[in-house]
Amino acid sequence: MVDKILPIPEDSLVSMLKSLPEDNLLELFWKVLVESDVSPLTAGEKKDLSDGIKEFRNGKTIKWEDIK
Repeated sequence: MVDKILPIPEDSLVSMLKSLPEDNLLELFWKVLVESDVSPLTAGEKKDLSDGIKEFRNGKTIKWEDIK
């Protein structure tokens, strides 16, 4: 598979993603962020994940709807 780079403004990309139904958006994120990387998490990644979960539980994350 040949990797292609497509330059696109961030606000255009966010608008495009927000227009997708949630199930399609979840599938896209899964394929882009999860399926392609099967390596074990590093210590730093594990800490980032743990910190992110704590922030989510404490309501300190940015809501998808608030991204501009």
